[in-house]
Amino acid sequence: MNKKFKALTYIAAAALFFSSCTKPLDVPTPTPISSGSSGSTGTTGTTGVKGSTGSNSTTGSTGTTGATGTTGTTGTTGTTGTTGGVTPPTGSTYNVGDGKNGFTIDGKTKSYPAGSIIVIKAGTYTGAIEIKNLTGVTVQGTGVIMDGLNNSSSGIFNTLGLDNLTNVTISGITTQNVGYRMLNINTRMVGLVLDKLTFTNCDQGIYVTKGTNVAWDKTDNSVYLLNCKITNSTFTNCGGNDFGGLISNGQVTNLVKNLTISGNKFTGGNPGDIVYCGAVDNFQIFNNTISNINPTNNDDNRLFFMTGNGDAYNNNFNNYEGHAIGVWPVSFGSTVATSHLTNNICTNSRRYAAFEFQEFLAYGISGLTTKSNMVVSGNTVGNIDTDHWTGYPGTFIDNYMFGYLGGQVTLTNNKGYNFWPAPLLGILWNLAAPFLASGNTYTATAP
Repeated sequence: MNKKFKALTYIAAAALFFSSCTKPLDVPTPTPISSGSSGSTGTTGTTGVKGSTGSNSTTGSTGTTGATGTTGTTGTTGTTGTTGGVTPPTGSTYNVGDGKNGFTIDGKTKSYPAGSIIVIKAGTYTGAIEIKNLTGVTVQGTGVIMDGLNNSSSGIFNTLGLDNLTNVTISGITTQNVGYRMLNINTRMVGLVLDKLTFTNCDQGIYVTKGTNVAWDKTDNSVYLLNCKITNSTFTNCGGNDFGGLISNGQVTNLVKNLTISGNKFTGGNPGDIVYCGAVDNFQIFNNTISNINPTNNDDNRLFFMTGNGDAYNNNFNNYEGHAIGVWPVSFGSTVATSHLTNNICTNSRRYAAFEFQEFLAYGISGLTTKSNMVVSGNTVGNIDTDHWTGYPGTFIDNYMFGYLGGQVTLTNNKGYNFWPAPLLGILWNLAAPFLASGNTYTATAP
């Protein structure tokens, strides 16, 4: 990974006290399903006529009460109500795999129409499973184990390999004990969802192949990973995940756009950076739990290392080394984007500030990129630099806001406690003073 230039500068300046605004999230209100009309009640005689029953979805209209008589006639049956709600899936189910040997699911050699559910037979596989050339399908792998044979060389390719997928969801598969990359993304992807996957004891993480460099031409057609998600998955004692992307030599290549990482658990191991993106437009990282990471790795790490812009919120980091979130800010196109790091909990970090902001002149490319700002607000940060490392004081942020691209940092309403060494003169950052600092608090012990 890139190593940042560490030149410790202490700026003993009073924090500016202003109010800041944060952008609320708009949550759409669900539309209720309407009820149908009620079925009519028959006329009442000695026994009133019997109204017909409406359908389950809606109730028929109320019938008119019948006149009193010796015996009333039977009322007319009510009409069936209109069915509401979501239309159930109509796609076919395809069963594949033998529970032990690697194989390929290929939309070019067998047709899997959109809406199809492809079910992989449960079992322990000691060969690769390739999934390619599919659109709009779900691949279910409940009970499927990709086994790397105790991290041996003979099992390094016993993993998933993905090629040319559009709006495909892959779920339920476990990959374990692999001595190399635990999942390979080999080509451009659109709308790929990796959900409820389990990765255990794998030397390297999910890896996006860099053999094909797609230059970004400012259209979504040249985005390498577009609208992809990693959700509700578990990573235990695994290496770092590399989603690629690069800003170099006046080009943006293999851009990642609208990447969602949510509801995951990352535990154990010395991956350095858990997730790395070298060029990402609009990351959304939220509701993840990260614990016991890098117990013996003392590098200048960033657990979530994003070059670009996006939001990270409601994540819980505990017992780790490195910056919890490092953003090297860039906006793609001419509109200045603002990243928001909000409502995260960062506790018991061995080294480095909780967050990082760092600009580079090389990331400013005329016509392609521009500066990006960052708001750090409402986070709880405590027990920082528990190693008592003297390289950099523990604090909220290492702020390299030196004007290289012109991005600005706002630091507001964060709660900190037990930084080492204790901050002096209310300075709750390293290096440059934020453009705005307001409402931040610090106490010696947890509030």
